[in-house]
Amino acid sequence: MRADTNDVAFRLLLALGDLWDGLQRANIDPSRKGLHLTKEYLGGYTRYSAGPAARARLVVEWNESSRHLRVLRCEEWPGFSQVISSTVAFVRDEARGAGLTEIVDSALVKACQEPTVSTRRTVTPTAAAAIARRTAVR
Repeated sequence: MRADTNDVAFRLLLALGDLWDGLQRANIDPSRKGLHLTKEYLGGYTRYSAGPAARARLVVEWNESSRHLRVLRCEEWPGFSQVISSTVAFVRDEARGAGLTEIVDSALVKACQEPTVSTRRTVTPTAAAAIARRTAVR
């Protein structure tokens, strides 16, 4: 898993995060497919904490207007792409039933498009060390 806006699965994770609260208000529970996500608003930045269980394997802060991504934690997450894929499929099916297809699909389609503006990415020393250890093991 790469915490990078060039990765489609990562962009879909951010899109799901943006939709998360609204989905829950519509009684759609995206966590049923194994993705656990919390979102905090930090004045300009939004912190996304995600993982296959209650303990987050990925913690990033994203500022949409400045296109700045801070990677605070990025641990090994086997099956990341599959979890995102099954969650997207589940959310789309449930949104169809709730009459929210247009809203959900527009956010997901936007996430699948290649970014047209470059992103500045900052990786904290702790996250960088974890990524380096994983890379060295491979």
